[in-house]
Amino acid sequence: MDLLFEDLRDQRFNDRSHRLWENYSKDGFKYAVALTICFDDFDIPELCSSISYRDCWPKNAYRISSRLWKHSNKIAYPKRMSASFGETAKSQIEWLSENTDWELCFISRQSGNWEQFAIENFQRLIQTEFKTDNYRYLTCPNECDDSCWQKIIYHGNEDILKLWNKRQ
Repeated sequence: MDLLFEDLRDQRFNDRSHRLWENYSKDGFKYAVALTICFDDFDIPELCSSISYRDCWPKNAYRISSRLWKHSNKIAYPKRMSASFGETAKSQIEWLSENTDWELCFISRQSGNWEQFAIENFQRLIQTEFKTDNYRYLTCPNECDDSCWQKIIYHGNEDILKLWNKRQ
């Protein structure tokens, strides 16, 4: 599966039509602790992503659905999240529970106005409660780079958020 993930990642990286194509370089996965491929009902890879950990986050906080891309089913603005998004989040939370001492997992995006859509869809798909707040959190170590401050949805021990660099 690692070879398949690498092949799919390389395809995504080489597709320069995507505005975030550079995120899918080998270097973009250097903080990954686990890789995920979600297959559709026909065994076609539908969604790929990773779980990552960085030192600029509080201890035991992990990013799920990191470096996510849709390999197939590339509907740009669906009215509902596909089941693969839910299955990926569920699988990654289960992996964290089995392999780490995680206390909080989160999903982040640089853009805004996605949080409520994601929260409602994860509740519908996997009956897992995610929350959000009004802050942007430091998601990479360069505090001077605005792209390092991102909105998050999170699941787990929200006291961990008190230990994280954030701003309005």
